[in-house]
Amino acid sequence: MAAGVRRRGAAAAVTLVCAWSGVWLAVWLLVADALTGAFLSALGASISAALIGGNGTSPGGAALSIVGGVLRGAAVGLVSSVVSLVVDEPLQFLAALCGGLLVTLALLAACVALEPRLLRLRGCRRLSRREASRVMPLLEVEAADLGLASLPLVLMADGDDLRVRVCARHLIIGRSLLGDEIGDGPAGDAVLDAVLCHGLHHWAAGDGTGDLLIRCCGLPLVVLYNAAYRLTEQGNGLIALVGWLVLWPAWLLVRLIIRPIVAVASRDQEYATDAAVAATGRGEALHRALSLLGELEPGQSGWDRVIAATHPPLELRLEALEPPA
Repeated sequence: MAAGVRRRGAAAAVTLVCAWSGVWLAVWLLVADALTGAFLSALGASISAALIGGNGTSPGGAALSIVGGVLRGAAVGLVSSVVSLVVDEPLQFLAALCGGLLVTLALLAACVALEPRLLRLRGCRRLSRREASRVMPLLEVEAADLGLASLPLVLMADGDDLRVRVCARHLIIGRSLLGDEIGDGPAGDAVLDAVLCHGLHHWAAGDGTGDLLIRCCGLPLVVLYNAAYRLTEQGNGLIALVGWLVLWPAWLLVRLIIRPIVAVASRDQEYATDAAVAATGRGEALHRALSLLGELEPGQSGWDRVIAATHPPLELRLEALEPPA
């Protein structure tokens, strides 16, 4: 758990500020000021053209005037938002962050303590005897190869879109991995072995705890982003439009600020995990697993998909596993 906090600490801090400090309102004000600046610039350009004459202002000059208005409005909105958040009311800003931190720590502790029950409520189950006889011997050998003294608790999920999920205390295996998706026989067992070893290394490095920490730090944004994601997935254009109009700041903060910062560390960690699996002699099998399955930890909710998207491009991961030319 300590390793996970260290590995994702910077991303968690940024997520905490975005979720609890009032940046949501600041984004609204910034865009509102930008739109107001664009409207006033367009209005001024129209009035100028009407007074001077049709040849007084070129279309390009009017466009530049509008762009300038947008930039001025955005700059004014950004400065006023930052000043109102940090300078005018610093105690309120710090109190909001401290409150968010306390909620984060309490939620993190509760999620780790109650993780077995929470996972079972989400449909995860224990391994059957046949599943355990196939999975557990592989995990024991992998733990020895990785130098681990213990194994995580292992649960099975019957969802079709899940392959491996790493949690703070558990490793969750998608039932499809033991079915026809990777095939039977030695080749299928080798792919399963590589996928499990990859997930086991993530668990040992604390990445499950790190991802949970980021989720807890960004709880308000996670809820809003998942709500927007669900609304856009409904297939109803009107509902999707309403959801977008109301919840777009969550999309902006998650996709344009949080995801790039998470990706900075996530990509290096993913390459390191691939290299650790390859060092155990499973590089060729992992290459085949990535070629066959694509992403090994796909997300189910909107937030999970954002985290999964921080992984390196698949082609570059495959290239890193191949012997040098």
